[in-house]
Amino acid sequence: MRTTFLLFAVLLCAVSGFAGTVYDNFTGYTQYWHPLGNPNTATYGETFSAPTNGDTVLESLGFYMAGPYVGGDIILSAYIASWTGTGAGTLLYTSPSLDYANTGNAELTFSTGGIALTGGAEYVAFLSVSQYYGLSSGESYASEGGATIPGGIFVYDNNGGNFANLFTDTWAYATPDWAFTASFDGGGVPEPGTVTLLGAGFLGLLAIGRRRIGSR
Repeated sequence: MRTTFLLFAVLLCAVSGFAGTVYDNFTGYTQYWHPLGNPNTATYGETFSAPTNGDTVLESLGFYMAGPYVGGDIILSAYIASWTGTGAGTLLYTSPSLDYANTGNAELTFSTGGIALTGGAEYVAFLSVSQYYGLSSGESYASEGGATIPGGIFVYDNNGGNFANLFTDTWAYATPDWAFTASFDGGGVPEPGTVTLLGAGFLGLLAIGRRRIGSR
C-alpha cells in the first residue's frame, strides 16, 4: 500500500509539470483609470515580461473593468504586441470585436489560441476602441491592480480612430497597474524531467499490478 501511494505521488508531481504560469494582480474592483472609450482615451494597456521558466505560450488574457463612466456599450478588441519601451512594436494578436455592455464590474477575457512569445521579452496587452471609433459612445473605468505583473506598467494612448498611431506614438504611462490576468504554458510539450517521472510512475504501477495478479 505504501509503495502504491508513493507511485501515485510521483505521478501527481509529473502531471503538475504540465501546469502553466498565471499572472494575476487583481485585488478587488476599483473605479480607477478613466475614461476608456469614444470620444476620450481610445487605448489602455498593461506591459508585461514573458515568463522565463519555459511557459512562453500565451493562452488567454483578461482585463478588469469597473463599470460605466458614461453609460452605453463599448465596442472594442484586445491586442498583444511587442513592447519597444515607448510604444507598440509588432502586432501579434487581435481578438474578434467585443460589444462590452459597460454596466458594472466585469472581467473581459480572451482566448488567444496560443501565441508563442520569447521568454523575458517585453510585450503589451491592450484594449482599444480605435478600429471601431464612433460606433459606440460608452466610456468605462478600468480597475486598479497590484504591482505584481513582471514588467508591468499601465500605459495608454489617445490615438482616437487612428489605429496605426499605436505603432508610432510614444505612449503615456502611470501607476498603479491595471488589474490584468494572463495564462501561459509550455505549448503542450512536457519537459524531459516530466516525461521521466511519468514513465517511472506508470512502470511502477504496472509492476505492482503484475505482482498482485501473480500472487493470486
